[in-house]
Amino acid sequence: MTVGSRGRSLAAVALAVVLTAAGAVPASAGPVTPAGPAGPAGPAPRAAAASSGTTVRHVVLEWKGAGARSRYTRSFAIPGIGTMTLTCRPDATRVSLKAIARERETQMWLAKYEDKSYGRAVAVKTVRIYRYAHASDDGRGGTANPQHEGLNQRRGKNGVENYAKGYAHGIISQRGGRNVAVGGDPLRAVTTFDLNWYWNGFDYPAKYRSCRFDGTFVTKTTPRIGLNWHGEGDAKGHDYQSVRLPGLGYAQLRCEPGRYGRQTVTLVPDDERAKAYVETVEGEGRVEDQVETRNLVTDRATGRLGPLPLPTNGMMRIFLEVDKVTTPFVMSSYQKLNDAASWRNTCEISMAQFPR
Repeated sequence: MTVGSRGRSLAAVALAVVLTAAGAVPASAGPVTPAGPAGPAGPAPRAAAASSGTTVRHVVLEWKGAGARSRYTRSFAIPGIGTMTLTCRPDATRVSLKAIARERETQMWLAKYEDKSYGRAVAVKTVRIYRYAHASDDGRGGTANPQHEGLNQRRGKNGVENYAKGYAHGIISQRGGRNVAVGGDPLRAVTTFDLNWYWNGFDYPAKYRSCRFDGTFVTKTTPRIGLNWHGEGDAKGHDYQSVRLPGLGYAQLRCEPGRYGRQTVTLVPDDERAKAYVETVEGEGRVEDQVETRNLVTDRATGRLGPLPLPTNGMMRIFLEVDKVTTPFVMSSYQKLNDAASWRNTCEISMAQFPR
């Protein structure tokens, strides 16, 4: 996906959505979007075929000049979860998510890459939707529905800065409410996405304005990878998962409670020559300060890649190369493990194949 530069001449007002089910994940020049602010360089993956149970959706929101007002937004379904809306207008640029069931907890994680005054920057953002904030909540402690994540950095003459560009990697997941045990619940389908944005001319009359959002959204119904538990009692028997990745090997997740518990991800590839490039992102700030990268080769003694520590409140991207084909994955990881009231401790981990 590319986002035009300042001097790019956009085509006439257009809005297109292409839906491909159970098709191949599009090939990419690499894990970092070429037109966005440069992120950590990773390997250039070859296209890996999408397995059955995969839906790939490409969404483009694009407009230029006067008369584009009716095309400022685009809404589309996130399977099994709700509706996403992209908004690009002179007074608001954002990504919104509305959940079908507010009784469940829905999360949308984004690692946003942008150019700021001090250089390349990244920020991990989490949008959460839920009715119950904790086990004793009467339903009035939850969030609004929908929830939004803004994309502008500062104000302009009409509400949003005149010009901006950036990109984000994201993952959307859902589990039972924050007020109930969830360890034994079946995992729900996860959607991952890659989104680019660009707008220009917002300080000027309508005929000079333009905007383009371009995103790819991948929903995986199988395999389902993740761990969830609410309260240490709920963690018993639900703090480890080993799941088969067809044609690749196994992914193993651990999220154990307690002071000496382990919170890790391990890959057990079918090919002993397998390797992986891994990014871990937490917090907000300069890319070089917030993004940790690793290059791994399969350990000859164990036959594994890892274990790798999971971020307490962050995201990971893993580019797994097996038999010279690279398959990318993205993860979100949230853990609260140090509360003296053990029923308040929590682990929520989701992982799925990534569009790029």
